[in-house]
Amino acid sequence: MTRSSMCVTATLFILVVLTAPRLASAWGPAGHALVARAAVAASEGLPGWFRDAGDALVDLSNAPDRWRDEEKAVPALTARRPDHFFDLDLWGSERLPADRWAYVERAQRRRLEAAAIGFLPFALEEEYGVLRSALRDARAGRPGAQAAALAAAGVLAHLAGDAAVPLHASKHHHGWVGANPAGFTRLGEVHRWFESALVTGIDPGAITAGPDAGRALASVRGAITGAIAESLAQVPRLYELERRARVEHDDTEARALVRERLDAGATLLARLWRSAWVGSGE
Repeated sequence: MTRSSMCVTATLFILVVLTAPRLASAWGPAGHALVARAAVAASEGLPGWFRDAGDALVDLSNAPDRWRDEEKAVPALTARRPDHFFDLDLWGSERLPADRWAYVERAQRRRLEAAAIGFLPFALEEEYGVLRSALRDARAGRPGAQAAALAAAGVLAHLAGDAAVPLHASKHHHGWVGANPAGFTRLGEVHRWFESALVTGIDPGAITAGPDAGRALASVRGAITGAIAESLAQVPRLYELERRARVEHDDTEARALVRERLDAGATLLARLWRSAWVGSGE
């Protein structure tokens, strides 16, 4: 990509982001905290200073949502909103390019708006790289490296949690759009219902990372894209459970799905943390 085309691309990207009505909210603070705490509990293979910072990591997992509080003073932060989602059903099955700017260029060639689809896979990989670098610095005893690693790990926690949310992997993020033979809700309230209302009251001890949480990933890119694809596959089930809960006044099954997705987010996060630590020592 030439310098001039990159400038045009960047300008178009910012314009799209600033005019997009979509909000970049995912799990409420409680949901992200549950994901981070479960991942910490499954991180025996990480250094003691990292595991001992569990409370800090839980709080840092919500830092990306707090960035929105600064958008009025620092409008450039608005460009990070699409980092929280990736509508895989809009992108399709085509393999993702290596980095976000190649992705923007490819999306333009396909007459797609990259910022409207989202940047979550790239945000995850980028923050994973930041964490891996910080952990390498921590191994070398560089000043401030541990703090930098915890900050990156917290952001990664937030993004891994986002990847586990079905509504962050689909164009149906705020109500069903387009053909609707099943009669699913078109109301945007479904988003907050799933990510916040159903999370209320969940016992932190009920959220656990999977048995392979302590294993490094064979492919970080593959794990990330696989997690988003798994979330997308749950979208019809989510809408069916929303309808059932509304008609039968019973959200038991919907809450079970929420716990499943929180477990999935914790598993992905623990494996990303472990992979970054292992990779930092190579």
